Amino acid sequence: MRGAPLTATKQQGQQDAARTAPAAAAAPAAAAAVAAPAVATRTFARRVDEVPVARRFIRDTLADHPASLDAELLACELVTNAVQHATDAARVTVAVTHRGPVVHVDVIDDGQTGLPHWRESNGHDEDGRGFQLVNEIAQRWGFLREPAGTCVWFELAP
Repeated sequence: MRGAPLTATKQQGQQDAARTAPAAAAAPAAAAAVAAPAVATRTFARRVDEVPVARRFIRDTLADHPASLDAELLACELVTNAVQHATDAARVTVAVTHRGPVVHVDVIDDGQTGLPHWRESNGHDEDGRGFQLVNEIAQRWGFLREPAGTCVWFELAP
């Protein structure tokens, strides 16, 4: 599902529309020649009890990486969103790529209905803060919706 995802900058994060930016353009060609990225992917059932397992997968994958705690928090938010809102999905896949300081995480569900969307929350609301956290912490984020599912992604660079 990677390719030309919609991106969201901090200013665009509150909108569900953004410009198209191929993932390959995110890394300079010189950096690509230096080292291949580390990649780990795991698929989980779309169940609440799988969320902590996905969180542990991120923690184990990134180990001592400087962005590991932020990646763990944001990935957990996105997996939780998929479990709660992608009601026609059966699976959620988490893919982690890191090259040096940059971490890229995809959370992909196989649902075929609905779109991720920004919700305002305030006061004592118990939900609606997932994308707000992603928008505040990630350097870039966005989503790609295709007939086979939805990929919500973010990048961190400490």
